[in-house]
This record gives sequence, structure tokens and C-alpha cells, in this order.
Amino acid sequence: MKVPVFSLITIAAVVGLTFVGVKILQNTAPEAEKKELVTTLPVVEVLSVELRDLDFPLESEGVVTTRRETILSAEVGGQIIKVHPNFEVGATFKVGDVIAEIDPVNYVAAVAQARSTVADARLAVMLETARSEQAVRDWAKIGQGKEASEMVLRIPYLKSAEAGLAAAEAMLEKALEDLDRTMIKAPFNCRVREVSLNLGATVAPGTRLGMIYDPNKVMVRLSFTMEDFAQIPKESAIDLTAELSGEPHRWEAAVMWDGGEIDRATLSAYLLAEVKPNPDASARFRLPPPGLFVKAELTGAKLPGVIAVPRKAVRGRNSIAILNSKNELEFRTVTIARSNSQFLYVTSGIEDGEKVILTKLEMPLEGMKLVEAAPEKVAEVPTP
Repeated sequence: MKVPVFSLITIAAVVGLTFVGVKILQNTAPEAEKKELVTTLPVVEVLSVELRDLDFPLESEGVVTTRRETILSAEVGGQIIKVHPNFEVGATFKVGDVIAEIDPVNYVAAVAQARSTVADARLAVMLETARSEQAVRDWAKIGQGKEASEMVLRIPYLKSAEAGLAAAEAMLEKALEDLDRTMIKAPFNCRVREVSLNLGATVAPGTRLGMIYDPNKVMVRLSFTMEDFAQIPKESAIDLTAELSGEPHRWEAAVMWDGGEIDRATLSAYLLAEVKPNPDASARFRLPPPGLFVKAELTGAKLPGVIAVPRKAVRGRNSIAILNSKNELEFRTVTIARSNSQFLYVTSGIEDGEKVILTKLEMPLEGMKLVEAAPEKVAEVPTP
């Protein structure tokens, strides 16, 4: 089949016009502006760190206990015939106050008997002394200058009488002590913690009447990790705090001695501290009551040659990023000596004056170029 001549002419005209249009557009089209390729470097915030010695507190906690407490007991036997009306739990007594009294009748009789024995013993000594002196005079008349024996001079009889007197006087002293012990007295300024027996009870020597403690001498047992325990200075102040009904209370304490043993379960060591009265507190809380839980802060510990690194600069457990002298990213692994909620205190892995990167980078690569965002800042070493 033959293609009509008109169709061929039409197709040729369209192709020609298209070619001409493309040429016109190419010749008249505006030329695109050429720009130089610019590379953008990440901008980071840095902190210039400083090597220095660190003064820091050691923290602990514990329960207040009494330094001195004892069982109140009877030293002699008998029936309790008198009891102080305040002998109740929580009552206080001064040293020497009579808390209870045991029936003294038998002990009064024992004192009288002992005094009679002492009188007889003294009479025996006086008689033997006179007889010995007479024997000396008699021997001087009949001894013909010879030395008399002790039996002749009645010296053994005199010594026996003197020994009997000494024993009688000792028995009298014991009887008087037993009579005095019928009155059960406060051995020190104390407060009653427990009452076991009361009026009318019959007791034997050693029977427990109650428990007393000294309310003016309290202490607290503080536990420390072995690392902290090694940092405790010889002389240090201790601040104790407790919050009661939303109101803070504070006391000072002084180190008495360490516990001397290591708790194997927790690998902790212990320190005993005596609590000092707070003169500015109310009478009720001048000293913390026994059983109160307190927090303790011990000052004076020192860690030489450390660098404070902000916690937000730490990557992972102990890795940090450094902006080196070539403005390149460099990763370091540091040795952490101590830490708190804001800073890590490191002893190696970073040098004095180096720049720690604080900005979190999305895709950090070792050696990548960086730009410092602001002038250097100097890191202060805060108290942990």
C-alpha cells in the first residue's frame, strides 16, 4: 500500500519545525549560575578541663544508739519494799537516786553481828598484846641473857588475834556494803528503757529489775565502702542530718574509733562517731533520740590530681570525646576515681587543658573535622 504524498509532506514539516524550535530554545535559554561546592563541618561545644586536687565529703547513714546502757539488777536478795514512783519506762534519774529498796532487816542484823565480832576481836588483840608484853618482862628476869623464842613471847598468839580482828573488820565492811546494796541506786544519769520487776517482788542477787541508758551520750555507727574508708582523714568533722515532720534537724559528731572489722557480706568498714548536742535545737532534739535514722557527711577527704569531666560528656561507661589540636575528633578511655550526679573525677585518659566535647554527635567518626562553637571555658571542680 502506498503512503499518500500529503502525509509524508506533513510529517516532514512537523519534524523540521521541531528541530528548529529546539535550536531556538538552546540558543536563547539562560545560562545556569555556577556555585562552588561548600562543605559544612559539625559545630561542637567544648570545655577546657583543669587538673587540680579535689576536696570532697564522704557520705554515709546510720541509726543513733546509746553509748552507755546497763541492766539494773539487785546485788543482794530479798523482797522489794519500796519503789520510786517514777520508775516507769521513759523516766529519768540522776546519779545516786534511789530507784528501789530491798527489805534491809536481815542485813541490819548482819551488821550488828559483825560489829560484835569486831569488838570481841579487838578485845582479844588487847589481851594478847598485854600478855606478850608481860612475857617480855618475865623473860628479861629469868632468861639469863638468852634470846627468847616467839612462843615464849606469845607472838604467834598475838598474830592470830590480829588476823582475827582483820577478818572481823572485813566481815563488818561486807555487812555494811550489803546493807547499802539494799538500796538500788542509779549508777549514772539515766533514763529507763525497760521495767522488769516492781514493788513486792522477791529477788535474788543478779535478778534483772529493768534496763537503763545514758540519754546524754549517744553515737552512730556509719558504714563506708573500702574506697571511701581509705580516704577518711585522721581528723574530720561529721555533720548529721534528719528530717522530722518536714523540718530539718542537724547535729555535729566526732570520730571515736573505727569498728576494726570488715563486713564480708557488703565489703564495708564501720566508723563510730559520738554525737554532740546542738545548743540551738529545742530541748527535745538537742541530741538525736536513740533509734533515729540519720544521714552523715564527713568532710576533710582529699583526692590529689584529678580532672572534673561533666557527666553529659561521657559516652558509654568511661569513654569521652576530645577536640584535639588539629580540630579533629578523638576518643579517650578514662579512669574514674569518683563521681556524682554532675561530674566524673578522672585520674588518667585526659590531660590538663584538653578540650572535652559536650555536644552529642549523631555519627561520630574518629578523626573527623569539627568546629568549636564558642571560646574555651574553664571547668570548675565542684564538691561532689
